[in-house]
Amino acid sequence: MSSAEERRAARRRAREEAAATEEDVTDSREERRRRRRQGGDEEAEPSVEEDTRRSRRSRDEVEEVSVPDTSAEDEAAARAEEERIRQEQEEQERAEAERRAQEEEERMREEAARREEEERQREEERRRQEEEERLAAEKAAAEQAEKERIRQEEEEKKKKKKGFGGLTPEKKKLLKTIIMERARQELHAEALRNKEAKENKIKECCPNLPDLSTMAEAELQALCKKLHDKISKSEEDKYDIEVKLATQEAEINELTLKVSDVKGRFARPVLKKVVRVERRH
Repeated sequence: MSSAEERRAARRRAREEAAATEEDVTDSREERRRRRRQGGDEEAEPSVEEDTRRSRRSRDEVEEVSVPDTSAEDEAAARAEEERIRQEQEEQERAEAERRAQEEEERMREEAARREEEERQREEERRRQEEEERLAAEKAAAEQAEKERIRQEEEEKKKKKKGFGGLTPEKKKLLKTIIMERARQELHAEALRNKEAKENKIKECCPNLPDLSTMAEAELQALCKKLHDKISKSEEDKYDIEVKLATQEAEINELTLKVSDVKGRFARPVLKKVVRVERRH
């Protein structure tokens, strides 16, 4: 049992004893009254006074016992309440300290994250500026190179002159002679090549005939038939080539007319000369 329960039990016993004492006093008073009725008034009066004193002492004792117990209980309850309040305050202080520590830690983490974000942004800004500077430098270099190229081209154009590049008449005549001689040689070589190709084609199409005097009639007939087939084949090829050539010439003329129409160049017709005669009145 706790001290509070012991005190409550002690107060309960004290009250029970006080009640029993009151009952005894009451019983003794009743007994003395009966005796007084029977004629013993002189002897009963001191007993009443004694019973009254005993009853007062019992009440005083109960009050003396009850008051200290109540004071002790109140003091213990006050101490317990103070202890509880102190513990609650300590708990609140610890909770407040933990909360402050958590807030401080959270603030430090946020501050670190903010610094990291600022550092990352500064790094990105620095890289972006470097990239812009590099692109600007490349663009400036490209523009400078383009300007230099244009300047060189303009200088070369200025240096160049019309005609044969500012040659003297003697040099121009010599250069023209060389060009004409080279063209003549190339034309002669091309003519020789064409002639050789023609001869080869003729030899391929018309081989040398064998000795006809030694051939039999059947062999001559077969040879004639073979030559007739070759002639027919050659005529067919000739006709096809002529048709193809005519078609190509017609297409060339048509395209020439279309090009002239597009460019706006028309063949100027030849006009007849008309003699203007003045009208006489």
